[in-house]
Amino acid sequence: MAAVTKNLAFGITASTSFEPPFLLAKRFSTLDHLTNGRIGWNVVTSWKKAAFKAIGIDTPIEHDERYAQADEYLRVLYKLWESSWSPTALSPNPAEDSYIDPTQVRTINHTGKYFHLSTRHIVDPSPQRTPFLFQAGTSTAGSQFAATHAEAIFVSAHAPSVLRPKIAAIRAQAAAQGRDPASLKFFGTFTPILGRTEAEAQAKLAEAQRYASTVGGLVLFSGWTGVDISRIPIDQDITAADSTEAHKVRSMLDAFTTTSPEVPRWTPRVVAQKAAIGGLGPVAVGDPGQVADEMERWVREADLDGFNVAYVTTPGTFEDVVELLVPELRRRGLYPDSPVEQEGVTMREKVYGLGQRELREDHPGSRYKYHVYVEDGEERRAGEGGQEKEQQQQQQQQQ
Repeated sequence: MAAVTKNLAFGITASTSFEPPFLLAKRFSTLDHLTNGRIGWNVVTSWKKAAFKAIGIDTPIEHDERYAQADEYLRVLYKLWESSWSPTALSPNPAEDSYIDPTQVRTINHTGKYFHLSTRHIVDPSPQRTPFLFQAGTSTAGSQFAATHAEAIFVSAHAPSVLRPKIAAIRAQAAAQGRDPASLKFFGTFTPILGRTEAEAQAKLAEAQRYASTVGGLVLFSGWTGVDISRIPIDQDITAADSTEAHKVRSMLDAFTTTSPEVPRWTPRVVAQKAAIGGLGPVAVGDPGQVADEMERWVREADLDGFNVAYVTTPGTFEDVVELLVPELRRRGLYPDSPVEQEGVTMREKVYGLGQRELREDHPGSRYKYHVYVEDGEERRAGEGGQEKEQQQQQQQQQ
């Protein structure tokens, strides 16, 4: 896909639970090179028992510890991506049969609670060095991780009033760490069902409902939340107390038990309706103007920066978005005109503007840049004062 496109960027999901940082760093640097900087990483911490057992681990890592491990994982990656190679290490000289200055490529030594390694990053710096960082998860631990590391955050809720305080809390946490809260971009799940008229859109909804798997939706809900929904009467309220599973997606459980004027009660019947089409996010049904109105309402009331567009059918939903919705959004000045084909614009530049190819200066990963970070041999342990220790050392170096 990268070979036949020039403007499309690619966000790839990979887990911090299943792969050594060195291998992931190498893979994403390679992808960033191959796409000319159009690569992003959706950082996830895995939770399914079956997934852990598949790699030989009997019990999943506890929820909050997964994020502590992921925090250290990211700091290892920053050292590899940002600190191993000097910006001037590449110096191709065919006459001298040399490609790099080896004195400007240094070994990274890391000894922490979860990871130990001593190696150079074996891929030369890619256009972005660190891929553009996505994350999803609004639990307490997930929000703190997002406020620290994420540049873009996937969020979901059935009502703007439920989503806005969560977004505000993460922006406030980011600001407390010295980051510009507006630099964190929030993308809400949104399922459009479009027609040239409202009647046509409603007919598409009715057709989709004919094929929706109610049982499949309920099973998915149970897997996410740890609630055995088969044990709850169809019209009885679902509460967090119904979840007895330790390994679950806490943000999902919260989303399916938080009420609002739009969803005053969560019962198995309501869950079945929501999970069948649209999942956790809103389903907007109507002509292009009606759907665009709903998108504007969510941006305004929830403080969203954009949308994670979900589909009912593929490619049908996306064809409708391109043919019907995008022209309406362009008419309102909410969506850019067809981009001028320009080689070398990175994914990060698409979000922050031309020139911002690498991490912003207020992002914690920037503290690991080659001419800033100095390794002192001490152990740095996520969740055990390592982050604060590194911040103090950087302040001392700047002074």
